[in-house]
Amino acid sequence: MSEDQIKLSGKIVNVFAHRFVVQTSSGAVLADLTPHGADRVKLRIGAEVVLEGEQKPSELKVTRFSCDGASVTIEHKKKPDHGHHEPADPATAIEAARAAGFEPLGTPRRKPKHFEFDGRRNGETYELHVELGGRIRKAKLVDEENDTA
Repeated sequence: MSEDQIKLSGKIVNVFAHRFVVQTSSGAVLADLTPHGADRVKLRIGAEVVLEGEQKPSELKVTRFSCDGASVTIEHKKKPDHGHHEPADPATAIEAARAAGFEPLGTPRRKPKHFEFDGRRNGETYELHVELGGRIRKAKLVDEENDTA
């Protein structure tokens, strides 16, 4: 699994066509199978499922759906990359994190308008979102006890 891929398990509690909600031990997750993917599986409220996929801001794009011992792979159409990302240096993001008192952990991951990476400050780990120009947009505390990656 790549770094943007996650795996979770839980019970289906709501179904909305090809999207559905799974209640996990960490809370509710909206998942998307695509209309084609929904044709390949039977979504039932109360079913225990294991999902793998890419976590987007609003939902999990399911790439593997497992239920009752059966597993189905789902393909999502990728949006074309038009190459419009402005040039950016990850060193700028690392410098901004250090200036704010964070010790960067790992390599910054490029997103269209920012970099994401973990940083440690005062013994706690944060998920940092640093804009291309070096402004820290978000520093979210990571709950390491519940991190199942």
